[in-house]
Amino acid sequence: MTTVRKDPAADPDEELRLIATMLRDRLEGLSAAVALAIRHDVDYYASTDAVSLDDITTTVRANFELVVYGLTGDERFDTSQAQETGRSRAAVGVPLPALMHAYRIGFQMVWAEFKSIAQERTELSRSTLLDATARMWQAQDAFIMAMAAAHRERTTAKILDDASERAALTQHLLEGRVSSEQSLWEIADILRLPHRGPFLAVAAAAATVGRAPLAGIENKLRGIDLSSAWRLLPDQQIGIVYAPSLSARDQVIGLLTRTAVGRVGVSAPFAELADTSRALRYARVAMSGKGEGVSVFDDSVLGVAAVTAPEVTADLAAVVLGRLYQLAAEDRDPLFETFRMWSAVGGNVTDTAERLFVHRNTVRHRLRRIEELTGRSTTAPRDVAELCLAFEVDEHFPVAGRQPLS
Repeated sequence: MTTVRKDPAADPDEELRLIATMLRDRLEGLSAAVALAIRHDVDYYASTDAVSLDDITTTVRANFELVVYGLTGDERFDTSQAQETGRSRAAVGVPLPALMHAYRIGFQMVWAEFKSIAQERTELSRSTLLDATARMWQAQDAFIMAMAAAHRERTTAKILDDASERAALTQHLLEGRVSSEQSLWEIADILRLPHRGPFLAVAAAAATVGRAPLAGIENKLRGIDLSSAWRLLPDQQIGIVYAPSLSARDQVIGLLTRTAVGRVGVSAPFAELADTSRALRYARVAMSGKGEGVSVFDDSVLGVAAVTAPEVTADLAAVVLGRLYQLAAEDRDPLFETFRMWSAVGGNVTDTAERLFVHRNTVRHRLRRIEELTGRSTTAPRDVAELCLAFEVDEHFPVAGRQPLS
């Protein structure tokens, strides 16, 4: 056991300067040893080359030079290097727990070096050793706290920057403002989306400006292993979802139904990212349709035709269905319901009657009524095509009350 001689005449400041000088003389070797220990003992540093051994060594030395310098005074430690370390390590993705572990290793090894000096220089007074010990622990607290605060600040800023970039790129992708195939791939990588689908485009109406109608949807989708990207606009929330199978699409629709607080439109599946803006257009059409909840756009020829030139198709629907719109709702609604079901089952009267729980004669009577009011036959192919398109348009656009072009 080493005995420390108590010298009443010893100058504490001079002794602290001696300790600091001896530590400073050993910093080069100590910094290299600390860097090796960090590389070996901290899992993050041991498993990645994101920070080189030379960089670790340089950073360790820069921090400890300020620690040693601060041992000789009563003022606050200069923690600027610790702050810079926190910021720079956060920028390259070093986790805060790993960085804190590295600092603890460093201070433990500096403390061991300080202990070695105390054992070598037995003339040092007890009070000086106690003062130096207290300053050493103050330095550890100050440097780790400064480093951690800077790391959290930079991480928060990086998260916000990343979120802003992802939101902007999502909007560019969904609105078709992408210049090249390479850009599509780059955007997909940043958004953490596959380069090929199937994808779904989604548009959700916001009841309150700036408030997401599908709150937390990205995390909820991630919870069922589906990647997505979203952008909140003043009146809508738009997004793209990777849905690789029919089961996945059903999961997406179910989740949207449970999450939505307003009207939501979903596109038909599409394979190429270059088609995203067109898919979003169809999702918005589905969103603006009648009813409540989630609507999936019909990507049939009729569905696409109905929305391709809305001004033209809405005029057509107004011409064809004009007299139907003049009926009272209780008379009009059964006719619309019957025609849609009749067309959905391929024009089969019996199946239509079974689906609507009415007699076949009722179906025939309603179809004849539609023929009378529209001037179109339900047996002539051209007339049936016009009727189907007009009813499809009615599904997507407000046609009732529209004055058709003469």
